[in-house]
Amino acid sequence: MDAPLQFGKVAVRGSLVTGVSQGIKIGLQFLSVVVMARLLLPEDFGLVAAVGPIVAFVALFQNLGLQQAIVQRRTISDAELNRSFWIMAMVGLGCTVIVIAISPLVAWFYGDPRMRNIAVVAALPLLIGSMSGVPFSLLNRNLRFGKLALADVLSALFGFLAAAGSAWWGLSYWSLLIGSAASAIVSLAAAWKWCRWTPCRPDFGIDREILSFGANLTGFNIVNFFSRNLDNILIGRYSGAIELGYYDRAYKLLLFPIQNIVTPLSRIMIPLLARVQDDKPRFRELYLQVLWALAFVTIPGVAALTCVSDQLVDLLFGPKWAAVSPIFVWLGLAGLIQSTNNTASWILICQGRTKTMFRWGLYGSATTIAAFFVGLPWGVAGVAAAYAISGYVLRLPVLTAIVQRIGPVSAFDFLLAQALYVGSSILAWLVFRSLPASLARSNDLLAIIVAVALSYLFAAIVTLLVPKSRVMSWIVIRKFLGAIR
Repeated sequence: MDAPLQFGKVAVRGSLVTGVSQGIKIGLQFLSVVVMARLLLPEDFGLVAAVGPIVAFVALFQNLGLQQAIVQRRTISDAELNRSFWIMAMVGLGCTVIVIAISPLVAWFYGDPRMRNIAVVAALPLLIGSMSGVPFSLLNRNLRFGKLALADVLSALFGFLAAAGSAWWGLSYWSLLIGSAASAIVSLAAAWKWCRWTPCRPDFGIDREILSFGANLTGFNIVNFFSRNLDNILIGRYSGAIELGYYDRAYKLLLFPIQNIVTPLSRIMIPLLARVQDDKPRFRELYLQVLWALAFVTIPGVAALTCVSDQLVDLLFGPKWAAVSPIFVWLGLAGLIQSTNNTASWILICQGRTKTMFRWGLYGSATTIAAFFVGLPWGVAGVAAAYAISGYVLRLPVLTAIVQRIGPVSAFDFLLAQALYVGSSILAWLVFRSLPASLARSNDLLAIIVAVALSYLFAAIVTLLVPKSRVMSWIVIRKFLGAIR
């Protein structure tokens, strides 16, 4: 498996399988966003979104970072797997009980008695998810990317069908919770069916090295949580469920699909990079190949959709959701580099630098939280704008310095792909804005097609003109052709 040719094929084939599954999953999510927006009211989304951050915070303790530790370690025994399973199961049960116990406080905080039962139902997937931690980690560690991809598709499909069916029958906001529960159950069933591992009697001891790795990773997830969810809490508390519903739709339409590209890709890259963590040149080469490919796929697409936010929102959601457009624009600016920046975690995790990752999380969360409070007086769009601006001014320079210090990827390596494709996107945007309205902007669907085509055209031109990107693209293409033969 570790021979260079085989290793490259594993990476490319895993990326292809994951890419296909995520294309299906993102398509289902886009369909879900559109269908559910037609069936439900903004308030329905706002009610569930307001509870989401609270449940998500408790869920940070769900596996104590043990899932990534199982994948990252060079060797791991069956006894260590058994201990990890029982610890995660007990922690998952505890998380569920905690959310149920604080549900009256949730209702009091938001001043809405409906929040109590919403929190109770939203807590149930926590226990379900904790039971699938070890099986999914083993599938990931053993490079069974096809099974992981199929599990993603099945959980997304059944979650969408359950949510849409419930909404059709008039269950309003409950349909969103039903969809989440159905998705968790299907994911659990798939993990245990394919993993072929069975736990033994309960054992709650744990190796100190694994615990330290997981504790730092959990610490990062905790502080990072606030940068991902405090915006929902603040908007829900001070602007109300309707405004939060607008923000939630903008976020789900743009940033959520981005996360669903990076997260499954991490399943491929973390076990592969962990296997070559001591071979620094090989580590850097593999990372950069994926970074360039990811930048080419995500940056032009996000830029194009941001350029036609009015047309996109009107086409997908209808006129009643027009307030989503300015929020979408600012989140789009933040999302241009979000996917590539998130890959820095691969560098840290695969080299066991979770303590550095935790410290970066403290800084990133502090600056993001400060930005939320700065933007709050200007409403929902102000929160999104402050988040976007602070990402470029405060967080990107520091993250780049960390990457440079840790190595083997340099700051120049990390920034070049992002800078080139952001630059090509700006050129595409200027050309699109100069087109006659009758040619591109008189019809929503035509405007979106033209914007996307221009954005990827300029990205392709940049790829061909710049030697570094040309070399990287040729390497990726050769590995792709070798993998499919």
